[in-house]
Amino acid sequence: MRKVMVLSRKYDGTLRDEYETHLYAETNESITLFSPPGVKYRDHRKSAWFEAPDGLIEIYFKNRWYNVWHICEQVSGTNLIYINICMPAVMKSTGIVWVDLDLDYRVHLDLSVEKLDQEEFEQNTLKMEYPPSLIEKAYLACKEVEAGLTSRAYPFDHERQVELYKQIKNDLLTG
Repeated sequence: MRKVMVLSRKYDGTLRDEYETHLYAETNESITLFSPPGVKYRDHRKSAWFEAPDGLIEIYFKNRWYNVWHICEQVSGTNLIYINICMPAVMKSTGIVWVDLDLDYRVHLDLSVEKLDQEEFEQNTLKMEYPPSLIEKAYLACKEVEAGLTSRAYPFDHERQVELYKQIKNDLLTG
C-alpha cells in the first residue's frame, strides 16, 4: 500500500485538517484508506498536531456527498462510525482532497445514531454563501446516510469493515 495525503477544507477554502495514511483501494466510485492508531494529523482550526487514537477504515466517494469512517480498532471508546456530509472527494497526484459541509453523523457504541452540527451548517450556509443546489445535495446526502444506517448495507456495514481492517493489519504485520 502506498501512502497518500488527505486534505480537507471548508467550503470557503480554509484548511480543516491534513494527514498521511495508507491507500488500500481505489475504484471509479470510491477510495478506501487504512489508518492505524497513531496517525499524526494537523488540525488547522487549532493550529496543532495530534495523534489519532483509533484505527480506521475510511471510505471516500467520488460521486456521493458523504464519507464514512469506521472506527475498527477502538482505543478512545467514542463511537463506531463517523460520517461527514461533504462534497465528493477528489483524488489528485498529491492525495485526496475533500470539502467538509459541517453536518455529521455519529454512530455511538450502543448503536444509537446522532446527527451533529445542524446549527453550524445553517450558520455556514449564510456565512459561506452555500448555493441552493449545494444545500439540497447536503440534505439529500443526509437522507441517503440515514437510510444506509438503517439497512447497514455498504458502506455502513461496520462489522464487514472491521474484518477488512483486521485483515489489512494482519497482512501488514506478516509482510
